[in-house]
Parts: sequence; structure tokens; C-alpha cells
Amino acid sequence: MLFRAASVVMLLLCLNFLWDIKTVNYALGAILLIWIILSIRGMTSMRSRVFGKVYWRGNPAEKSVSLTFDDGPTAHYTAQILDVLALHNVKATFFVIGENLKDNPDLARRIHAEGHEMGNHTQSHPWMFRMLFSSIREDILLCQDEIEKVSGYRPRFFRQPVGINNPSVMKVIDGLGMVMIGWQARAYDAVPTEKGKIVNRILSRIRPGGIIILHDGCDGKTDQDRSATVEALKEIIPALKTRGYKFKTVSELIGIENVCHSRESGNPVT
Repeated sequence: MLFRAASVVMLLLCLNFLWDIKTVNYALGAILLIWIILSIRGMTSMRSRVFGKVYWRGNPAEKSVSLTFDDGPTAHYTAQILDVLALHNVKATFFVIGENLKDNPDLARRIHAEGHEMGNHTQSHPWMFRMLFSSIREDILLCQDEIEKVSGYRPRFFRQPVGINNPSVMKVIDGLGMVMIGWQARAYDAVPTEKGKIVNRILSRIRPGGIIILHDGCDGKTDQDRSATVEALKEIIPALKTRGYKFKTVSELIGIENVCHSRESGNPVT
């Protein structure tokens, strides 16, 4: 991992230049700057491998994409999105919040019954870089439990709330046998925006093999209007099909089964 490598290099340089304080200071300054840049990159980019592997696209040589939806399920908008997907015979991956799933179990069952995937987006959608190691783990496992109740499986796919990554989260999901899913094209529809902007952002940014992130809900602290996302989806799918794109679930796109074979680290599901 680049993050660890930078830390090791910083230590080695210090040992090699101990006889020259001025050189040590320059070396420390340079390596510290690199370490800070790598840390910021790792925290803010859901493509970065600074803290560990992040899957954000499939094969760039294949004209396929994956639609993903975060923060649901919600009564007002998840059903509408499922209707649009069914109309166009498209399967997607929903990164659900456990608390929202608990409030809308029938929608979660519909997601599963109609052949879509569910991924873990934590139980309560916390600002996870502020959480302790044990709290992060508990929040993820609670969401796993809720998903298993309606689908019969514990997903392997995890997406970080707010898109802010950190080493503790990567360590937890690795220990649970899960993988981090990022994105290639983002519409920034988690905040109020217009349908046209969502459409333009996705169509201008998507590339072969890319994972698209949209939102069918919110974190529960506010009630956000997702009608612009629903209307944008009605244009995005036909436009991408016209360009020759095929739609796949994340597991199909990246070639990894979305089933976690352990409830806890090292303990197989029975």
C-alpha cells in the first residue's frame, strides 16, 4: 500500500541522513508532504488505492457500465427507480442504509426479487472517519444483518458513506471478507440539483467499464427530494443504450461474487 510505503520511506531516509541535520529536515519535509498528499488522496478519492484496493470500474475494453444507487431504500423514490429499471430491463446495485432498509423491508425484498444486488452502506450512514474501530465494525455488521433478513445473503460489496475513506475502514472490511466499491461517474445528486445537470454529468463522464453512482435516498437525518434523479434516469438509460452500452450489476462488471462468506473475520457462515 502506498500509504504504508511512504511511512517506511520516511523512516529509512531519517536513518540514512542522521549525520546531516539540514538534509534530514529537507528530506523529512519532502516525505511529509508526499505523505500528506497521499493521505488526502486516499481519503477523498474512491478510486485511490492508498489505503487498499477500491473497485471503481470493470474492463475498460468492454462497453458495459453499472448503475448503483446509494442511501435507500426510501418509500418515495426507490419504487420509482425500480419501475424505470424494470421498464428498460436493467439490473442495478443498491447500496442500502440498514436503518432505511429496516423502515422499508418490502422495498428491499422487491430489490432482491427483481434481480438487483444490494451492497452495504452502513447501518446509520455516519461520518466514519470520526468513528472508533469497534464502532465502524459494529455499524457495518448491523447493516449486514438487515440485508440478510430480506435477501438471505450477506453482501461482499461495501461503499463508504460520504465518499471519505480511511485506513480503519479498509482494515475492517478486509477482515470481514468484504471489498470497497467506488465509482467512475458521479452526478452529485446527493444534494438538490436539476435533472439536466444529472444527465449531463453522467453522459459526459462515463467511460467503458465505469460504475455510476446515483442516489435513491438520504441518510435519514434529512428528507431529500430525489425526483430529479428519477427523471434523469429515464434519459440516462436510453442515451447510454443508444451509444452501445450494456448494463451490468457490479458483480457482473468486476467479476466478483457479491456474497460474503464470513459473518466475522475467519468464521465461515453456517
